[in-house]
This record gives sequence, C-alpha cells and structure tokens, in this order.
Amino acid sequence: MSGDFSGRTVIVTGGGRGVGRGIALAFAAAGANVMLAARTLSFAEETKAEISAAGGTAEIFGIDVKHHEQCRALIDATAARFGGIDIIVHAAADIPHGGLGHVSDDAMEAGIASTAKAAWWLLDAARPHLATSPQGGRFIAIGSVNGTATVVPGMTAYGMAKAALDAFVRGAAADVVAENITVNAINPGLVASDRARAVLGDEGLAAYGATVPVGRAGTPEDIAFACLFLASPQASYITGTSLRMDGGSTIAASSGRSSLLQDRLKAQREH
Repeated sequence: MSGDFSGRTVIVTGGGRGVGRGIALAFAAAGANVMLAARTLSFAEETKAEISAAGGTAEIFGIDVKHHEQCRALIDATAARFGGIDIIVHAAADIPHGGLGHVSDDAMEAGIASTAKAAWWLLDAARPHLATSPQGGRFIAIGSVNGTATVVPGMTAYGMAKAALDAFVRGAAADVVAENITVNAINPGLVASDRARAVLGDEGLAAYGATVPVGRAGTPEDIAFACLFLASPQASYITGTSLRMDGGSTIAASSGRSSLLQDRLKAQREH
C-alpha cells in the first residue's frame, strides 16, 4: 500500500472483519493510528493483534453504530486517545436481506440507521476534529452499486439504505466543504469478504467472478487502495463524489450474474 499516514488518526467502523478489516490493515501499514470500531469484539481483537504484530498502532472501541449516543462516544474516545481525528471510514452496516414485503420494520430501520444515519451522526460529531486536521479532514463512506447503479433481486431494503448513504455524501460534502473536510463514497460491487463467502461459498464467488468483465470479484484490498487515495492530500480536490468499484459489472449487464445472486440469497433465506 502506498502513502504515508504517519501521525494521522483514522476511525474505521466495521473494522473487525471483511472490507473494514482490509481498510484498517492498510491504514495501519501506512503508519496511521487506527481506531477499530466494531460490534463483535473478537473480530476486532484479531485485527488489532495483526496490526500490532506488524508494528502498527490500533485500539478497539465496541459500538453498535445504529445508536446515536454510541457514535458520539466513539468520536470522543478516539480524540481523547490519539489527540485528534483526521479520517473516518464508515464501513459498518446491518444488511437487511429481502425484497418488498419480506423485510421487517426492525430490520429495515437497522439497515438505514447503521448505514445512512450513522454516517450523519459520525460526521456531525467529528466535524470539529476533522476541520483542524493539518492535511484536511476526510470522511469516506462505503456504499454499494446496489444503491446507485444496479439492482440485486431480493435486496431492495439494502439498496434503499445505500442509496440514502449516497445522498448523504453529496449533501454533507457541501455542508462541510468550507471547513477543509472532504466527503466521498466508494461503491463496490460484490467483494470477496467473509460475509460474501457465507452467502455464496467459494464456488459461488468463483462463478460470480467469471461473469465480471475484469474476471474476478473485488477484494477488501481493492477497496482499501481507494480509501488510501481518497484520504490522501492528493485527493483534496475531490468531494461529494461516489467512486464505483465493480470490475465493470454495471456497464456489462449479465443475467447469469443476477440469477446466481438471486438463487444464493433465496437459499440463505430458506435456510
């Protein structure tokens, strides 16, 4: 991973596993102080141990980002521990599986709260710290092409939550641009994370990857590279933007890819 983030502090929500873990490892390898904000502490402990073994610096904050007060507490704890906050990467999300009529009110609210509302709460609370970051404050949200560019059958509620996140990024970027803070999103397609493997299995991921124009599914490391760029001084002219990272999937529609995801999601719901 390129870039020097020595002395800078980054919060990564969902930093214990999957995409969040990949992002946390990348920032730590680049010298940043990393606050791993996670609900499942055992995953966060494993990530912290890996960072520490490589000579990096990481702390853990247990959080359920669906709750406003916990988001505020995360910001306060990070600023107290490291003396400031330079970057926030919001990767955590409760994913509501199901289409219209198949998602409970509680699951829908959890998806929206953990995704879009949490982004609002985190940026609002961190605003004074990000505004004083010497190289400019950065807020990066991990969205999805399912909220902006495509539709996955049976994932309507998830897409709605990610679409709200994308709208937040555009509006919030304008709200804080005068404070030397940029706000951007990365919208991946399918990423070969632990969660994706639980749904599709290794065979399913390989089959999906074969339908992607670049020939594979994305990886957490792919997303991490983009985060490092958007958090760097070289990206200071970019704000209010959503970067699509899907290997070209949304410009080359595939009925086979859609059917594969639909079948796997249906099987998981029935299980």
